[in-house]
Amino acid sequence: MPERNGQVLRIYHVISVLENSHYGLTVKEIWSKLKDQGFDCSERTVYRDLQALQQTHFPLTSSKEESENGVKAEKWKMEKHAKVTESFVLNPKELLALYLARGVLTPLRETPFYHDLETIFNKIETRIPGKAQEHLDELSSQLHFDPLPKWGLGLSPDVLDTVRAATYEKQVIKATYTSVNGQDKRERRLGPHFIYLAKGSIYLVAEDLEDGIIKVWSLPRMSDASMLDESYDKQAIDPGEYFKSAFGIFKGGPAQAVKLEFAPSIAPFIKERGWHPTQKIVSKGDGSILFEMEVSLTHEVIQWVLGFGSGVKVIEPMELRKQVLERARSIELMYKTEIS
Repeated sequence: MPERNGQVLRIYHVISVLENSHYGLTVKEIWSKLKDQGFDCSERTVYRDLQALQQTHFPLTSSKEESENGVKAEKWKMEKHAKVTESFVLNPKELLALYLARGVLTPLRETPFYHDLETIFNKIETRIPGKAQEHLDELSSQLHFDPLPKWGLGLSPDVLDTVRAATYEKQVIKATYTSVNGQDKRERRLGPHFIYLAKGSIYLVAEDLEDGIIKVWSLPRMSDASMLDESYDKQAIDPGEYFKSAFGIFKGGPAQAVKLEFAPSIAPFIKERGWHPTQKIVSKGDGSILFEMEVSLTHEVIQWVLGFGSGVKVIEPMELRKQVLERARSIELMYKTEIS
């Protein structure tokens, strides 16, 4: 696999090389061993990988040691075992929380992440005594999860690895991208900012280098992805700031004040959920509520409003009222045509 498409695989090999070295290795020695295994990378990249491993708390140490010619060189050494704590003790609530986390993560089953998650949970379970395991099974049998959407269906593991590596190394991505309606399929050059998991899928927020606009790209609709030997040096954007005015995963124009009136039959459902960080709810005497938020008017907002049917009325803005009405009329016309 080309180096620029195999950053994760390369780091695994760095770990393996260090684990097999009793006295430690210099960056140059690690680089040489990787080169012998077919990895085309620089010594600077190896050093960056070592720093990343340290930051993620791998038992990796470095020290200056004097070589045979009297020159001091920095050697890196990986400890054979990593001690987390002196003891690993969980009470029944913590054990249940562990199973809850596992259940919530099942939508990731179709993604390359899930195998690693399963390995982690299996390792933890081996530390749980038999009696505690029986109690946990009894507690967890009382809880059941909505299956939820499965994440990343149709996602290529190679595409994900390439995008992850390019985002980490701040390199330009070249990929074939298919539009949502399938009408536009062409090669794109992207400047990656961050990967975003939402709405049952995995997305890349990246600059379209053709028009200079930052957009949201669906990874399952991406193919033939490769990392170019071209740096992308622009300041990474803040995810919270980028999606501040979005109601879902796609951004529209400037945020607008949206005011909706929900009927008494729908109001309790709306009040018990957080739909957007800017939402405000005012209860009325008849049991209905006024719901306000500041969002861009995207198709996701329109679909959400339409989903409540006659249980919601758009108060403002007028543009949203018109778009909801147009969509409702087109639905009515479709069914009238079929019935007649």
